[in-house]
Amino acid sequence: MRHLLLFITLAVSNVLAEDYTVEPKKFSVETSLDAAFLPSKSVAIKINPEEWTDFTITSLREHGTRVKKGSPLIEIDSRALDKKISTLEKSIQLGELQLAQKQQDLQQLEITTPRSLEAYARSEREAAENLDHYLSTHQALEIERAKRNVTRAEFSLASQEEELGQLLKMYDEDGKTEETEEIILKRARYYVEYAKFSLESARKEADWELKTEIPRRLDGKKRTAENARIANAEAVHKLPRELRIKQEETAKAVKDHEEEKEKLAKLMADRGMMDISAPVDGIVYYGEMKDGKWTADAADKLLQVGGKLRAHTTLMTIIPDNAAVELCAMASEEELAGISTGATGYATIKKNPLKSFPVKITNVASYPSTKGTFLTTLAADLPADQAAVPGTRASVKIITNSMDQALVVPLDYLKTTDSGGHTLQVKLADGKTATRGVTVAASNDKSAVISGGIEQGQVIVK
Repeated sequence: MRHLLLFITLAVSNVLAEDYTVEPKKFSVETSLDAAFLPSKSVAIKINPEEWTDFTITSLREHGTRVKKGSPLIEIDSRALDKKISTLEKSIQLGELQLAQKQQDLQQLEITTPRSLEAYARSEREAAENLDHYLSTHQALEIERAKRNVTRAEFSLASQEEELGQLLKMYDEDGKTEETEEIILKRARYYVEYAKFSLESARKEADWELKTEIPRRLDGKKRTAENARIANAEAVHKLPRELRIKQEETAKAVKDHEEEKEKLAKLMADRGMMDISAPVDGIVYYGEMKDGKWTADAADKLLQVGGKLRAHTTLMTIIPDNAAVELCAMASEEELAGISTGATGYATIKKNPLKSFPVKITNVASYPSTKGTFLTTLAADLPADQAAVPGTRASVKIITNSMDQALVVPLDYLKTTDSGGHTLQVKLADGKTATRGVTVAASNDKSAVISGGIEQGQVIVK
């Protein structure tokens, strides 16, 4: 029985603990933001080389240094690049001479190629004509000439022998031979002997001519014609190909030469980037100030003597002497519900967290950053004894929907309907409950303000 009474007592206590009496209370929406004081204007220092990659630091200004416009910020070892530029300049000078020679050779080849093709074709045509003429006409003449040479020699011998016979017959009639007659006979006998030799020579030469020389000349003319045909066929393919190769080589040489000049121009531009100087009077900050934050970790690791600069990365930021500082924060999409332009609140800085100062939102970006947050700027009314420099961090509290008297209920008592509305379970006088539709005017992470549907003093249950 004692245990039963204890159980009933606990059950009643739990029921009573679920009851909540609706009474006017103070209400507000408080949004916390991490902020930092950033300059209203700044100049990023970065390099964007196109060709050279070795930017080794030899000296640099320290973080927080005040500089004058034009004074050096980072000095780079340029010796390797200077040597590269000098070598490339000499290569370009030599390339111009070589290119001029290639272009001249090409121009000459473009003139001689058609002429050479014409000459090869003419040689083939003439050799074929010579062979055809030899076969149709000249060979027969040579054969006939060789035979006629023998016939002529035979005729000459016969004539000489007949003449000698006539002389002998004439001189033998008187029975004696005079001295003059003897001379004439001697000469006639010589002519006969010479005619015999000529005949023998003619027969041998004709035999050699008919059996050897004429067939050799025919073979030679055939070989000449065939060689001319082969040479012309080869030239038809070879010479245009050689011309095309020369044209392609010259075009490539032109392209390579232009690329070398473009590379030199890029290297010269990259060399100019090695003279890194202050664009304005101001203070050197390592890293970048972007999206309401100052980020210096990556730049701090790079900016060391002997280190290498990274391209397309903000290395330093110069904050001009006349640049004002403003409080900036990056609000998440959830935090946007509690902030708006004109909203006020207070902030504290890290070095003095117990001393607050009033702030007011001056602008909220209408579009998110790449990280999905919204840049929010605030006006800060800093006390005279507190100073903020670029990079000073602050914790911000923005107070909105502030009400001294509002019907406030805990969030876990509210129920959401299928249509998106809200209801509360109201406890009636007889102890039963009834569902009431209510209007929510404002809410924070713990409670909600009800502007209609219930009255002060009513009890609600979960």
